[in-house]
Amino acid sequence: MQRVQFDKGNILRIQTEQKIALGTLWFSGWLIVTVLIFIIGYIFYFGLPTALSFHYLFSPPDGGRYDTGGILYQLISTLYLIFGAIAVAAPIGISAAIYLTEYAPQNAITKLIGFAIENLAGIPSIIYGLFGLAFFVIFLKFEYSLLAGALTVAIMVLPVIIRTSEEALLSVPQRLRQSSLALGVNKWQTIANVVLPSAFPGILTGILLSIGRIIGESAILILAAGGSITAMPSLISSDYPYFLPESARTLAVHLYYQATSYDTRGKAFATGVVLILIVLFLNFSITQISKSYRKRFLS
Repeated sequence: MQRVQFDKGNILRIQTEQKIALGTLWFSGWLIVTVLIFIIGYIFYFGLPTALSFHYLFSPPDGGRYDTGGILYQLISTLYLIFGAIAVAAPIGISAAIYLTEYAPQNAITKLIGFAIENLAGIPSIIYGLFGLAFFVIFLKFEYSLLAGALTVAIMVLPVIIRTSEEALLSVPQRLRQSSLALGVNKWQTIANVVLPSAFPGILTGILLSIGRIIGESAILILAAGGSITAMPSLISSDYPYFLPESARTLAVHLYYQATSYDTRGKAFATGVVLILIVLFLNFSITQISKSYRKRFLS
């Protein structure tokens, strides 16, 4: 009889602990959602009316100033920077991940490479900015340009793309590789036709995370890309050397200058709304692409 009562006491204690743990998890989750909604709602409340203005979105700054006019130049510069950085970082990062997961032997060298990648991912962005300033701007004489900024942020997001691509490739079941090899297909054809399509949604997620980090960087771009907004951003410079795109200011850098000026803090909220909308649009687009790809690949 005492044993039965003891078991019931344990059961009641376990049930109580489960309820407390579940309540704590629910409270933590809703607290995060509440804080997120408050932050986004606060920014949208002050910035949405201006952000929805056609003049603010599609007109250039008046006389190159950041306190008057619109953000057309900054918006174009941000898009140029994203495409340029991802065009450099994505092929290199995905190729490195394929080598590390599919070809590289597990020895001291690969462990050293993995250690280096992890350390690169933890370096503050301002350090990358100093490197871009010293190497691309001064040593290679790229000047303050979109090219220098794109190459610098490409190096910054490279560890993120490598790590997320590695995880996506490792998540592909080994039986798929073995089945393909059993049919007489060579290793590279197996990787290209079986492994990569299966890992594509995970790789795409890593690229999305990288884009989000590129959009939000400011200090690194002030050091590497400059901050000129006196002319329409161009992929070809009007001066020699002509292959270098000119200096430009992204939305994040523009937001920094607006927020640090008392007269333009109101417009800083509008620029923040535009940044949030861009990130939400990219998230939605890549999620839809990933879902459609999964359906087509699995079917």
